[in-house]
Amino acid sequence: MSETDNLRSDTLLAGIPRESRIIEVGASFRPLVPKRDGWNTCVVDHDTREGLLHKYNKAVIDANEIEEVDVIWQEGNLHEAFPVEERGSFDAIVASHVLEHMPDLLAFLDSCRRLLRDDGMLIFALPDKRWCFDFFRPASLAGDVLLAHHESRKIHSAAVLFNEISYSMTLAGRPGWAAGEVATELAFAHEPGVAQLVFEQIAGGDQTYRDAHAWQFTPASFELLILDLSQVGACDWHVDWLKPQAAVEFLGRLRPGVASFSSHAALQQRRKELLIQLAVEMAEQLETILVSEKKSQEED
Repeated sequence: MSETDNLRSDTLLAGIPRESRIIEVGASFRPLVPKRDGWNTCVVDHDTREGLLHKYNKAVIDANEIEEVDVIWQEGNLHEAFPVEERGSFDAIVASHVLEHMPDLLAFLDSCRRLLRDDGMLIFALPDKRWCFDFFRPASLAGDVLLAHHESRKIHSAAVLFNEISYSMTLAGRPGWAAGEVATELAFAHEPGVAQLVFEQIAGGDQTYRDAHAWQFTPASFELLILDLSQVGACDWHVDWLKPQAAVEFLGRLRPGVASFSSHAALQQRRKELLIQLAVEMAEQLETILVSEKKSQEED
């Protein structure tokens, strides 16, 4: 494990004893709390270890990193994959680059809450849309997440898949890059016409699951999302902390319970502060384009 990976792991897992009861969702070949290192982990994935080995047989990975899967989750809500007596008994859930893939994010957050103790935590890493292939897609807002839950989405909508394919970008051929990196070599990740083909298939009734980033986040937009969802009674979570990283992602923890405010005015003030911070984040992203354009003009 590299020094960067160690620092990331140390940040996410700070203060958590290895004997804690932990669920790790979708670790695949990069577990954060591997059982082989002494963590008391329940591994959740969409297939068995053998199935995952087959899935990644052409990828350059260390097969030893893929652990035995304890709970196979392929359909239904996450908490329903566990025995009733185990719900509410876990200390932490680890979800690294998982939340953004959930067709129904609220259902996943609700399942996590049901599985955790009242003093538990949801530990996560999320792609920062400013520094990855989601570059041009807007930050997700509460209304979109509420609608997906209202529709009980099990697969990504035709619109989500169209936007994923049509607007995904690379920078110098990479799907993720350093925070603030000048956007000199942005390019579309997919050929024209692919997005429309997939849209027509899904809109026509094809129920095949196709993976995608259903949701796009920056640190401020994610905190605002959780605040807004909790304030309307849609989830029982608040942001404990968020930490932007040097590239691609930001890290954080959610804790059970709705954030409290002394008045409606105080709540609205906090919401406005987060919207302003989101605007600042977008300005930081915009600067990488403006610098790139200026550099291109100087070269011409």
